[in-house]
Amino acid sequence: MSPLRRYGLVFIIIWVGFGLRLHNLAGAPLRGDEAFSVLYWADTPLGIALSEIAPGEPHTALVYAIGRLWSRVVGGVDSLFALRLLSALGNLLGAPAMIALAWRLCGRLDVALLAGLMWSLHPFEIWHGQEFRSYAYWGGASAVALWLGLRLVDQPRLADWRLYAIVAGFAVLTIYTEWFSTVALAVFALIYRWRDWRFLMRLFALQFCMAVSLVGSLALIQGSQGFMASYPGLVQAFSFTDYIIRFVPYLGLGGTIPLDNSAFGVALSLSLLAAAYLVYRKSRRAFSFAVLSAVVPLLLLGIVSQRYNLFHPRYVLSAVPGFILLLAIGGGQLAQLLAPYVRLARGALSWVVALPWFIVALLTLDAYFNSPAFVKAPAWDALGEFLNPRVDESDLVIQLAVDPAFGYYYRGAARDIGLPIKPGQPAAEIQATLNELSNEYGSIYVVAREQAGWENTGVVVEWMRANMQEVLDVDVGGLPVRQYRHWTVPDEGYDSLARYADTVSLLDYETCAEPLPNGEYLLRVYWRPLAASSRDLKSFVHVYDASGGRLRTQDDQYPQEGRLNATTWAHAGVFREIYYLPGASMTEGAYEIRAGWYEPVSGERLLLDDGADSFKLCVFEIGS
Repeated sequence: MSPLRRYGLVFIIIWVGFGLRLHNLAGAPLRGDEAFSVLYWADTPLGIALSEIAPGEPHTALVYAIGRLWSRVVGGVDSLFALRLLSALGNLLGAPAMIALAWRLCGRLDVALLAGLMWSLHPFEIWHGQEFRSYAYWGGASAVALWLGLRLVDQPRLADWRLYAIVAGFAVLTIYTEWFSTVALAVFALIYRWRDWRFLMRLFALQFCMAVSLVGSLALIQGSQGFMASYPGLVQAFSFTDYIIRFVPYLGLGGTIPLDNSAFGVALSLSLLAAAYLVYRKSRRAFSFAVLSAVVPLLLLGIVSQRYNLFHPRYVLSAVPGFILLLAIGGGQLAQLLAPYVRLARGALSWVVALPWFIVALLTLDAYFNSPAFVKAPAWDALGEFLNPRVDESDLVIQLAVDPAFGYYYRGAARDIGLPIKPGQPAAEIQATLNELSNEYGSIYVVAREQAGWENTGVVVEWMRANMQEVLDVDVGGLPVRQYRHWTVPDEGYDSLARYADTVSLLDYETCAEPLPNGEYLLRVYWRPLAASSRDLKSFVHVYDASGGRLRTQDDQYPQEGRLNATTWAHAGVFREIYYLPGASMTEGAYEIRAGWYEPVSGERLLLDDGADSFKLCVFEIGS
């Protein structure tokens, strides 16, 4: 194959990967961890981030510097596309690195291109390549470091030492677990250069310097406040079975595989074992490098996870090159074995053998981009758009999830707090806080939901419902939004709009001109009891065509959903009633809203002073 054609294929593979990483790059809202990176890596001055944020977080100092620098390059944090472009570009370095690695290990162009395309299409790499975190560009840098390390073992020229020191040093200082891949390379060098102690001592000295820099950063930042002694880890504890049902599927393809992970994990594990055997038959050197690159990070993470809950595939993203090399080189070797029996060129047959991987990869990418089951984050952007114009300085917003993504999208005038503040916060402490806040604020929004597994889930909402009136309950993009006000309504400045049989008086109403996100129209009506009724009563709000008088939608209910009773009117002052009017049956046109009262058994309505059985609140239009 001519050099022009070879480089053309490499170019196409890289551009395919770039296109997939750009696809809908700004479409998904920030998830919590990514929002943390935006707010505290990119949007916080570096000095403040390193002195106030970094000591309590398990990240290296370098990622704060990179995040801050990139935000200055792209002009701030307003554009998610620009921010995430850092990860997309950095991760893409892995594609040419995989081509170079496979070529150096097996010398076959078809296998090298196959490995590069696997990286470009790898769903787990794309998943991380579309968020502003360090994992994606670390993964790309780690793959390049592996290639440079292999070059160094093969031909230790001065330029190779310098390149490896720069790239591997960058990768090591990006995330603490990159050291696992450095150990894998050291073991490989020990196996294949064990007689060259001068080379080994130089390599180990270089890696030792990297380790000293990493440990020094850890001790200076996190160790200064005893963080590592108290840090529990924030993901899963060690589980051996997770190697099969989580790590192999994630690192082999991704976390959005639309198949049973347990069965698929077993099948892929068996495929990897078969591929490893085929690679071993072809080249023990390639076998050693691929297996060490894939296995050592997983084993070392398992050891670390005995102390910290860090057992998650993303922390060993540097193992992906090993998985790809096993599958690509093993597939190429299988194609070579099948070539005498199949009328296909060996190169084409390699791609046929790899076809199952590409089919599952495309299914996984489709699930990632399109399936609601694999949504990356709640609709924090929609929640922010809903709240920002609605709240004012007299309101309070309580965010149950304590999620940094809310802070990125929320720009409202009202103060916002997180509650509960941690999983183990006692219910009594939460309730005492709510009691103080309810005395300070007349309107409180409670948004989102607690994180899964928190034992104090439901405490805030239960207290609010027991002590304040729920005046709004709506779902915004899957996130609940509830607003509460005091039951007692100040009896000031109201004139009677209508009197119903001298039993109850209509004072005022609030209506939203636009429907809520669920398609309903919210109406709040203020009533004053005048006299007890001999029978129980229900209020109603009906919506009619403004021209023809046809009933379109309605909401009928007992006073405050049974809290009050018209036969006693235990609450003698002004009370507030909340109505939700479904809008599904209303098309473009003009409508009028009428309100009244009736006895539910007989259906008899209370009459107004003018003899009408309902009062017209307002006329509104849809679609004009």
